[in-house]
Amino acid sequence: RFPVEDAKVSWKVPWPEYSPVPFVAPSVLAAERSDTNPNGWADSPRPNLAELKHRLSCEGPLFFDADQRPVNPRGRTGVCGRGMLGKWGPNRAADPIVTRWKPGDKRKLQIVAIQRGDTGVWALPGGMVDAGEVVSVTVRREFAEEVGNMASDAERAAFNAAVDELFAHGEVVYRGYVDDPRNTDNAWMETTAFHFHCTADLAVQLPLRAGDDAHNVTWLDVDDAEPRYAALYASHKDWVD
Repeated sequence: RFPVEDAKVSWKVPWPEYSPVPFVAPSVLAAERSDTNPNGWADSPRPNLAELKHRLSCEGPLFFDADQRPVNPRGRTGVCGRGMLGKWGPNRAADPIVTRWKPGDKRKLQIVAIQRGDTGVWALPGGMVDAGEVVSVTVRREFAEEVGNMASDAERAAFNAAVDELFAHGEVVYRGYVDDPRNTDNAWMETTAFHFHCTADLAVQLPLRAGDDAHNVTWLDVDDAEPRYAALYASHKDWVD
């Protein structure tokens, strides 16, 4: 990564010496959409301008560099290309903030948090929006995949019923750019974060078992004195606070 001082992050600051490091993750290269792989989730190496014109960003209209690549609206990152994200421009995600009052202490709020399998950092149980998928569907799917690894069909059915009840009522608390370590000059994360509050009775019906790419899952105290909460991944803590 090319070092970028805070004072030089903005594109408005002239910096002719700026030379970002090109990077595309092997997982992205293996998933590139092409004639031989039409269902690949990652964009092709050359930006498709006709497709990008229909790719909406919470930050406003997309702007392009001399190579017709979308430009990160928040500024320089020190890395260029599709990076680990795979799509040129905004890469859309959905994140559920599921809360409850801590059992035995109604003054303390807790959230459902997972320990990411890739970095070991604690985070909200969200994920990427699949092509053609509605965000509200994504947020429920990701929650079930990451914290609902039930052993039997009966347990899975009971868990899904509880999740359906929980997710029937929620509100959007954030929609926009995410300060994510995977962002590059040409690919960045944007998300929609939803808040769902779990009653004490419903929490009993909602056992948490890590699945998909999560190592662990727990109810985490919303408290800066809790180190896992204080170090939540990317911008996740900001949305909860």
